[in-house]
Amino acid sequence: MRPSPERLTDYREYPILYVDDEPDNLRIFELTFGREFTIFSAKSGEEGIEILSRRPVALVLSDHRMPRMTGTEFLARAAEIDPKTIRVIVTAYGDAETLGDAINTGSIYRYIPKPWTPEDVRGTLRRGIEVYALDREREQLVRELSLLNRVSCSVAQELDIERLLDLLLGTLVDEMSYDAAGLLFFDLQSRALQWSRMAPGNSAADPVLRALRIQPEAAPKFIQKLAAGTTQILRSADVLEYEGPVRTWVSEVAANEIIVTPLHGKEGTIGALSVDNRRGGTPFTSDDCTLLEGLANQAAIAIENAWLVDDLRRSREQVRRADRLGTLGTLAAGLAHEINNPLVCINTFLSMAPEKRAEDDAEFWGEYHALACREVERIRRLVETMRRLGQSSTDGAPRETVRVDALVNEVVTLLFREAELKRVRLSAECDRETPKIIAVRDQLHQIVLNLVLNAIAATPAGGEIVVRAGPMPDLEGIWLEVRDTGPGISPEHLDQIFDPFFTTKGPDQGSGLGLMVCHRIVTDHGGTIEVHSGEGEGTRFTVQLPVDGRR
Repeated sequence: MRPSPERLTDYREYPILYVDDEPDNLRIFELTFGREFTIFSAKSGEEGIEILSRRPVALVLSDHRMPRMTGTEFLARAAEIDPKTIRVIVTAYGDAETLGDAINTGSIYRYIPKPWTPEDVRGTLRRGIEVYALDREREQLVRELSLLNRVSCSVAQELDIERLLDLLLGTLVDEMSYDAAGLLFFDLQSRALQWSRMAPGNSAADPVLRALRIQPEAAPKFIQKLAAGTTQILRSADVLEYEGPVRTWVSEVAANEIIVTPLHGKEGTIGALSVDNRRGGTPFTSDDCTLLEGLANQAAIAIENAWLVDDLRRSREQVRRADRLGTLGTLAAGLAHEINNPLVCINTFLSMAPEKRAEDDAEFWGEYHALACREVERIRRLVETMRRLGQSSTDGAPRETVRVDALVNEVVTLLFREAELKRVRLSAECDRETPKIIAVRDQLHQIVLNLVLNAIAATPAGGEIVVRAGPMPDLEGIWLEVRDTGPGISPEHLDQIFDPFFTTKGPDQGSGLGLMVCHRIVTDHGGTIEVHSGEGEGTRFTVQLPVDGRR
């Protein structure tokens, strides 16, 4: 598709077919109008149909009274072949009834009465061709607007900057049929205009263009026009008039014309979009410029949005890295503290062992030795927990379809005896509509197990623990709740509940990593975990997980 509406520059560009069974009438018509218009003639309706079937015609004139096929019948057939052709009937006043039928059925655009004068016919031919040309132009404009709207929607939805730029260039070359296209952007530091990418990308000029930097001081007129939002058409015939870098550009591309349209962003011009007709063809028109300016306006908005998204992604990654470093520091400090405590006992035992070797000290070799062994076991358990923590990410772990309600019932059955020994009621309440989710089953099992064990440890005798699960209102995920009637968590501890090594239990009762592991697993599954508690009000942990388990 050529992105330029047809323009009425020469009436001879729009052929006219005249059908009449009188050879003299045909000859007079050709002699009268042949210099100003392109005339085809036919001696019958059948011959006229054959001509219309072979070539497009802008205007068809037909005498009405003809043998075998009347003018009205012929024009009706012509309308079936090409409804856009302008149809005119030449008739005597005595055919008023037939003429009225033709007008009412839409078979003709207008009529020429016999006898006709050259001035009247010439005016009718010109107006008919103008209507035809304007109709073609309107259709072309509708196609261009539809294309621009479709492309605008596509670029607005694409937030990946690389795919967005490829989409823009592909649209210009593949859909708008320009010979080549390119995108240039201003460097933020030097403000030099330089090439980002081009299509089709296999030209001998590409290496030169990629290395070309149009500095503001080297091409001030060109850069000033871009900054002002002015579209420029660079012509090879005027190459010697251009500034140095622009002259190099035009010479290397070797196109008759290059259109350069500015990409105007929120705070000024961010770059330019260029197309050229290096393979020849018709010259560019103002319609090309208008279409490209419309596309450039949408493209500039989409490009800036994609840049913002790209910056946000990089910022998030930096925050993630900083968070990992912070977490690592916290883990290291906590691990050192947790290991140093039992090491004091072990170190003291080993230091005293040589002196006690010859002594029969039952307390040292009995109770103190057992304490040292327990501290070694404590360190072993801590290291094992840290190892599991390092493996808690879902990356690489096998995913499967998990029924969370079945998993909840499994954990409740598993821990029912332990809760019973503490005289705590443990039950499950799961909605039958709870959807299945894609997740790492063992890790979800670990979440429920840790939360229920914590609840059992915190709930006094006579208390109650309820584990519930159900679908999210939008059915795009599930919620899981573990609620106990224990003493609750004090407000000053709520903010620390998911911190590594934080625990209110004794040193032999937990490492303070269980809830941190739960938080990590939930986050890796794209979900959230929250705690609601108050002193004397019990504690409620709520987990929300998406169905697809994505981050």
